[in-house]
Amino acid sequence: MNLEKLRKIQEDIAKRVELSDMYPIEEVEYVIGVDQAFLNDEVISCAVKYTFPDLEKVDEVVEVEKVRFPYIPTFLMFREGKPAINAVKKIADGNSVILVDGSGIAHPRRCGLATYLAVYLKKPSIGITKKKLFGNAVKIDDSLWKLMDGDRLIGYSLKSCKRCNPIYISPGSFISPKTSLKIVKMCLRGYKLPEPVRMADRLAREFKRSLTSKLK
Repeated sequence: MNLEKLRKIQEDIAKRVELSDMYPIEEVEYVIGVDQAFLNDEVISCAVKYTFPDLEKVDEVVEVEKVRFPYIPTFLMFREGKPAINAVKKIADGNSVILVDGSGIAHPRRCGLATYLAVYLKKPSIGITKKKLFGNAVKIDDSLWKLMDGDRLIGYSLKSCKRCNPIYISPGSFISPKTSLKIVKMCLRGYKLPEPVRMADRLAREFKRSLTSKLK
C-alpha cells in the first residue's frame, strides 16, 4: 500500500476545500447525521435526515458493504468514505448540511472524512469527533475552545453538556468554522453529540446488533 500516494490524494482534495458558507444558516433546510459501524468484513453506513432547525426526523437509510481498506489512522476516508457517500446521497436533497462522525479540516492534511464527503457530494459538511486529532486548543471560556493550526482557525472544541468531555468540531467544506459551531449548537438536545449524529450512531449500533443476532 502506497501511503505517500494516498497522502497526495488527501492533499489534492484539501485544495478544493472552501470555508465560506454555501448558503446562509437561515436557508438550511435539513441536517443529515452520518455514522458507521463494522461487523467482520462489512461496514454499516447510516444516515438520518432531520428538518432544520426544528429537528423533525424525515428519513433514514442504511447501507451495508464490504470493507475494502484497512484501518489506518488519518486515512479513514479511504475506508469509510465511499460507503458513507453511498448512504448519504440517497437523502441529501435540498439545502442539506451533513454532520459526520469524523474529522473535517482538523486533520494533519486538512482532509478528514467530513471533507471527503463534502467535496464529492458537493454539500456542506461538519466533522464532529470525541477526541482531538489535530490542532491546538485555545480557551475562549469554560465550555469553548478555538482549534488552531498556527494562526489559522480550523474549528472549535465544545463542552456540549455538563458532565461530558468536549467534542471537536471542524468544517469539512462549503461552510465556515463559525457556522459549523452554530449549527452543531442548534442540534444539541442535552446529549454530548448533536442529535443527527447521535441518532445515526444509535441506528448503526442497532443494525449491527440485528445482524449479529442473525449470525448466531
